[in-house]
Amino acid sequence: MRNYTFPNFPAFMVITLGLIATLLLTLIAKTGNSGITTKTDSRFAEKCYTCHGNEVASQEWEFSGHKHALTNLIEGPYEAKDSCLSCHSAGYNDPTSNWAKQQEITLETAVNAVSCSFCHSHKSHRKHYLNKSIKSLCISCHKMDCGCSGAGIIHQSQSEMFLGRDGAGVKRMPSPHVKVMKKRCVHCHMAKETPDTVAKHGGHTFKANFSTCKQCHEDMDRKLKDYKTKIEKKMQAVKVILDQVHDQESKNYKQAKLNYDMVKGDSGYGLHNINYANALLDYSLSLEQELIGSQ
Repeated sequence: MRNYTFPNFPAFMVITLGLIATLLLTLIAKTGNSGITTKTDSRFAEKCYTCHGNEVASQEWEFSGHKHALTNLIEGPYEAKDSCLSCHSAGYNDPTSNWAKQQEITLETAVNAVSCSFCHSHKSHRKHYLNKSIKSLCISCHKMDCGCSGAGIIHQSQSEMFLGRDGAGVKRMPSPHVKVMKKRCVHCHMAKETPDTVAKHGGHTFKANFSTCKQCHEDMDRKLKDYKTKIEKKMQAVKVILDQVHDQESKNYKQAKLNYDMVKGDSGYGLHNINYANALLDYSLSLEQELIGSQ
């Protein structure tokens, strides 16, 4: 019978634990902070693509502005805050659901753009698994009171313009489309002729194609061109007045600038409510005497 010599038990344990520690350190070094590294154009953290990556909606999203929402926030001209992620990054409101258990999401750790889980959830009982109703989903972020840019700074105003509210010196004036478009934003921004093909307008690109207007309105190309020309002239006139004002804390200045910023924040020229855009700028122009007449 052979005699086997076993290593000293304490020494054996030390060597074993050392090997385990080495393996763990190597693994950590390789993965690093891969779970929280900023991937500003990625949906990968959500894993939705593993099942839906080849679907039309997923491929259309690649053409959408939502794909760049996190990048635009981080690299944009405004001072970004973690709270901005509630509209610029999917998963912000539920950090344990997708990729970072019990980890607070910040500008440094956010990985998702405005992607699938921002609008959809398998837990939802609504049609298309929407998180919110169609009427409230888009306007929960596309509004001017988010405060992302800072107090008093408006970088978007689609909701207020469409509903014709919150401007200065002008009565409430909802767009005529409010009553006609029961699905609100979806009616134009997701409209597409062939549901089963990848589109570069409509669908999950969320880019409105003015061909939708032609379903109800005639000669829209000319009308839109004329409108843009007129509204740009009014905006230039208001801007000239605002640039001459010394007292920028006055009520009149704040009202005139609010209206100007609201129109500018809506596609650059108030496209979601043409009548309201004109009314806002007309009121701002009416304040010219009060603003610079006595300077």
